[in-house]
Amino acid sequence: MTDKCLFTILTTGMILLLLIPGCQEKETAKLPEQKIMVKTAAVIQQEFSFPIAASGVLTSPIEMKLSFKTGGIIDQILADEGQYFKMGQLLASLQQSEIEARVQQARSGYEKALRDFQRVSSLYQDSVATLEQKQDAETGLTVARSNLEIAEYNLIHSSITAPTNGRILKRLAERNELVDTGRPIFIFGSTEGAWRVRTGIPDRDIVKVNYGDSAKINFDAYPDQDFMAVVSEIAQTADPYSGTYEVELMLLPHDKKLIFGFVADIQIFPRVKESYYLIPMEALTEADGRRGTIFYIQSPENIARRSWVDIYRILDGKVAISKGLENIPEVISEGSPYLKDGSPIEIKNQ
Repeated sequence: MTDKCLFTILTTGMILLLLIPGCQEKETAKLPEQKIMVKTAAVIQQEFSFPIAASGVLTSPIEMKLSFKTGGIIDQILADEGQYFKMGQLLASLQQSEIEARVQQARSGYEKALRDFQRVSSLYQDSVATLEQKQDAETGLTVARSNLEIAEYNLIHSSITAPTNGRILKRLAERNELVDTGRPIFIFGSTEGAWRVRTGIPDRDIVKVNYGDSAKINFDAYPDQDFMAVVSEIAQTADPYSGTYEVELMLLPHDKKLIFGFVADIQIFPRVKESYYLIPMEALTEADGRRGTIFYIQSPENIARRSWVDIYRILDGKVAISKGLENIPEVISEGSPYLKDGSPIEIKNQ
C-alpha cells in the first residue's frame, strides 16, 4: 500500500469520527421535552367588602377657638389646659378701663342726641324748626343709639365664658399679653354629644367609604373593648401634607370614660362591594409588593403561560386578585415551581 493511499484512509476515518458526535447531538436535540405534571384550580369570582384599616385620634364632639371680640390687655386667665368648665363659667377677661370709657362716651353721645331730637321735635310742632332739621336730629339719634349698642356689645364680649360644658384643650395666651381682635385664646372641646375619631384614608380607599358606614374602634386603654362608630364626615380634598383624606367617625353610645387624644385602631366596613378573583395561595409563584405572577394553561397546546396579577389582599389560604385574571378560568396550583413560560405540562387533578 502506497503512502498516498494510507493517508487517504486515515483522513477519511478522522472525518467520520468528527461527524459521529454531531449526528448524535442532532438526534438528542430532536427528543421531545418532558412534560411536567401539574394540578389546576378554578378561578372564583366573588364580591367582597373588605374592611379598611387605619389609625386615628379621639377628639371632642365640638372643638371651638375662643377669642375676644375686641383687642386689649388680658387681665385674667382662669383656665388651664385639661380643666373642666360648665357652660357660662368665666375663662378669661380683658382690662375694662378703656372699654368702659368707650361705653360711657357712647352713652353720653346717645343722651345728647336724644335731647337734641326732643328739642327739635318740639320746635317742629311749633313750626319753628323745619322738617329737614327734625329728620337730621332723628338720624343723629339713630347713629348714637347704634354706637351705644356696639360699645355695650364689645363690653360684654371683653370676657370669654364657656359656651357649653367641656374642657380646655389648649391655652394660647397668658395674663398681661396684648392681644388683637379675634386672636384665639383657648381651644375648647365640648363634652356634650358623641365623641369623634379623626383619621386619614388614602385615595385608593376613600372612594369606597360613604356616610353612615359602620366602623369598629379599639383604644389601648380598653384593649378588650370594641367601640362601634359610624362615618359622619368625609373630606372632599386631600391634606396637602399627608396626601390623605380626613374621615370623621362618630362613636355610638357607650359607658366608658374617654379622654381627648386617645390613639385609636380603626376598621371601617364599607357597604360598597367589589368583585375580586380568588385563587389558592399555592398558585402565586412570585410577589413584589402588590404584584405577583401565576401560571395558567394555554390550550389546546397544553403549555404553561406566565402572567402578572394585581394582589389586593391575602385571605385564609387564598389570594384576592383585583386585576390580571379576567380571561383565565383556571390557574396552576401545584407544580408551578418547576415551570417556566412555555413549559409543556400534563394535568393530573385526580
